[in-house]
Amino acid sequence: MKAKRKRTVGQKHGDLRNELLREGLKLLDTHGIEGVTIRGVAREAGVAHSAPANHFRSKRALLTAIAAIVFADLADRIDSATAEMAHHTEQAIKAFADTCFQFAFDAPNRYHLLWQRQLIDQDDPAVAAEMDRVYAALLSVLRQDRAPHRVDIETDAIAIWSMIHGYISMRLDGNLVEAADTVTNLPRHKAILLSLIDGVYSREVPTP
Repeated sequence: MKAKRKRTVGQKHGDLRNELLREGLKLLDTHGIEGVTIRGVAREAGVAHSAPANHFRSKRALLTAIAAIVFADLADRIDSATAEMAHHTEQAIKAFADTCFQFAFDAPNRYHLLWQRQLIDQDDPAVAAEMDRVYAALLSVLRQDRAPHRVDIETDAIAIWSMIHGYISMRLDGNLVEAADTVTNLPRHKAILLSLIDGVYSREVPTP
C-alpha cells in the first residue's frame, strides 16, 4: 500500500477545507460518526494534525459542516425526485418518502448524523438552510393539492415526516427488520406509506 506523503504547513494544499470534508465523509461512511475526528481527517488528507484548526475549531464544527453537505445532498435528491409531479400530489408524496428511505438505507451513517443534536449545531446557518429546504419541499408537495384536508398542511407534513423518520430510525437501530407487506407484496416501508396517504386524503372534514 502506498503511504501518504505528509505535507508540511508551508506547502500549498489547494482547498484544504473541502479536502478535509471529503475525507470526513469517507470516514463517516466507513467508520461511523465516532470515526470522524480532527486527527483522523488530517491523517487521511496528509496534513499535520494542527492544520484543520484553521477551518474547524472542534469536532462539533467539523461534523456540523459535514451535516450541511449531507442535508444539501438529500434536499437535492428530493427536489429532483418531485420536480416533475406538480399535478400528482400522491405520487409526489411517495417520491419524497422513497427518496428519504433510499438515502437512509444506502448511507445510514450519513442519515444518522443529521439528527444528532448533541454532536452538530442544527442552528448553524448552512445546516438550518438545508434542513428548511427538505421540509419546504414536503410542504410544497402537499400544497399542490387543492382538495380539503382533515387537518392543516403543517400537521399533514409533520405526520408524514414523523412516519418516515420514525420507520427509518427503527430500521437503522435494528428495532425493525426489512419485510414485505403480505397484502400488497410491497416492501414494508412502501406499504405503510399507503396507510398514511389514506389518512391524508380522507376527504371527510370533521365538524368542530
